[in-house]
Amino acid sequence: MKILAIDTSSKRCSVAILEDSNILINLYNDDEKTHSVKLMPMVEEAFQKTNLALEDIQLLACCVGPGSFTGVRIGIATIKAFADVTNISVVGISSLESLAYNVKDKASSSLICSLIDAKNENVYCGLYYFENNTCNTVAVLAESLEVTLTSIQEKLEEIQKSNPNIQDIIFVGDASQVYQNTIFSSFANAKFASNEENMQNGISVAKSGLQKYQNGEYGDSSSISPIYLRKSQAERAFEEKIKIMDMTMEDIEVITPNFQTEFDKFWNIHNLRNDFANPNSKYFVAKINDEIVGFAGILKICEEANIMNIATKVNKRHLGIGAKLLETLITSAKEMGCTSITLEVNEHNTAAINLYKKFNFKRIGLRKKYYNNTDDAIIMFLNGDRH
Repeated sequence: MKILAIDTSSKRCSVAILEDSNILINLYNDDEKTHSVKLMPMVEEAFQKTNLALEDIQLLACCVGPGSFTGVRIGIATIKAFADVTNISVVGISSLESLAYNVKDKASSSLICSLIDAKNENVYCGLYYFENNTCNTVAVLAESLEVTLTSIQEKLEEIQKSNPNIQDIIFVGDASQVYQNTIFSSFANAKFASNEENMQNGISVAKSGLQKYQNGEYGDSSSISPIYLRKSQAERAFEEKIKIMDMTMEDIEVITPNFQTEFDKFWNIHNLRNDFANPNSKYFVAKINDEIVGFAGILKICEEANIMNIATKVNKRHLGIGAKLLETLITSAKEMGCTSITLEVNEHNTAAINLYKKFNFKRIGLRKKYYNNTDDAIIMFLNGDRH
């Protein structure tokens, strides 16, 4: 498989073409002010030197952040344009995960902490490990996997708390150099990447993209979007209005009359009533000013939680309600003693699939004609055993 990978998220603009894991070409430019000018000529140069054309590529991979807002947008816009004219599969890669691939060969059994400097002693952080050649995110079920901005000291304390017996950890990324002394004060045995390994590059984006493609984690041009690091004041104010609380029978009666038109066309209210009545289930509603705008539930089976549904009111979608409900379900699963979570999602529900991927759910299977005997269901899984 030939992969074209682009990384414009940092001061380095990088273009790479790989055939599986073999590097055919890697080009880069370190002047971030010229990303918009240099990117397309670099792509053309890469094709010329490899005697390839866009039609020879089977996968497009792009870094989606965190990083330079303008840079990330340039890279994504370019990949989207390529995908729209060719229908080549697309995969978006976190810059934190791509940094982990920079030190994959020296990681062995080590944890890898990717750190990107956000100035004023703040960082963006990802914690990873490689198993069976696959990069995995380290997190407990009670934690959100959204990229967040935190102080370096707070992040180091969080890593220590969730991994009290950690012995072997490699730090990579520009912030690992900036805050090396601070890191040593918390992790005396810490190892650090080299200067070149701390630079983001298209090669690692391509390698991560190949692994995700093999895991079924890819889509069309609509499947990638920037990782926004800070939400606007209006977005934060809106999210503060969303209240998550335990569902009651009264709530079910309120949503019953217009259930399928306002919430979920695939299920009926009788399914919801039966699931709600199960003693091993837990259901929640999202409300804004007492209006029910969403609901979600899980069912505990042994030590596994199954997400029964997450439904947002049709006219309130894409506002962060589903994400808050999913966070609540993950926390609830942990409190119920569950060590993993599974779910089914309609193969055509791209928005939901992307949401689950942000929380590190992995595709593990397919149920044919699961929805109304027509649409397939993708089975996804989140493992919380590794701390």
